[in-house]
Amino acid sequence: MGKIILVVLGLLLVWWILKSYRRRVDGGGTRPPTGAGEDMVRCEQCGVHLPRSESIAAQGRFFCSAEHQREHQSRWSP
Repeated sequence: MGKIILVVLGLLLVWWILKSYRRRVDGGGTRPPTGAGEDMVRCEQCGVHLPRSESIAAQGRFFCSAEHQREHQSRWSP
């Protein structure tokens, strides 16, 4: 019974070593994301870049917050 346990433990150790070696060879185990990225836009007021879905669009311009949208409109309005 003890020999069987030692054989199983030895096999697990070999499997773990091979797995860590393969991960190192493949590039550290990091893989690029498979999903498509999202377009980034720049806030007209402060210049920060953010995803288009999180931005506020007004008159073809993008803003990071409603406050920046108001500031930009008040600054550039006649």
